[in-house]
Amino acid sequence: MKKQLGAAVAAIIIILAAASVTKAQTALFIYNDGSGTPNAGTYTPGSSFTFNISLAFTPGGTITNLDGLSYWFQQTNPSIAPFPFSITLRNVSGSMFTELQTSGLTYPQNLNPSNPKDLGALLPSSQPAVGAGTYFIAAITVSIPADAPVTGTFTISNTFSGGKTSVITDDLGHTFAIPEADYFITMVPEPSTWLTPALGVFALLFIQRRRILKISRPA
Repeated sequence: MKKQLGAAVAAIIIILAAASVTKAQTALFIYNDGSGTPNAGTYTPGSSFTFNISLAFTPGGTITNLDGLSYWFQQTNPSIAPFPFSITLRNVSGSMFTELQTSGLTYPQNLNPSNPKDLGALLPSSQPAVGAGTYFIAAITVSIPADAPVTGTFTISNTFSGGKTSVITDDLGHTFAIPEADYFITMVPEPSTWLTPALGVFALLFIQRRRILKISRPA
């Protein structure tokens, strides 16, 4: 009886340990544009911005290590046109992951609503897969055309569903989907577009005031 009870307890411990490992599996994108809120910015039509992508990784489940990743970006809000944003550079300088999934990547990679080509990379074949940690992946530059909306809030994120689901992979070929991570964009007009009318109104008010003073001045 004691042996049976001991075996049952051991089985429960193994099950709980396996469940704990499965729950520990994580792969999260972290964005940082180096200014203010790391995953948000305010921009004007005709401008561009760059943000770094890092990946926070913890092994678990079937994923024993980190050997590489595949990812794309998409406009998630609004999910309908216009789609004004395009990726004009993916820079892996300083990253461990330099064996590019898409060699000879061409730009721009328009987000319509997602960019067409895999932006990810693998570790060089001579380098063993890595364990838990936070790893710099790439710097992404996004360009905004001059005819983009002058107001509004947009959200871009890594793809997280469908045929272009962003995933990590270990050195055995097991994959795990990277959850949605958002970057928030607030569009505002160029200062010159509202400054010029304001100066015009000020000039009219100044002229009108001079006329009133001239009329009211005694002869």
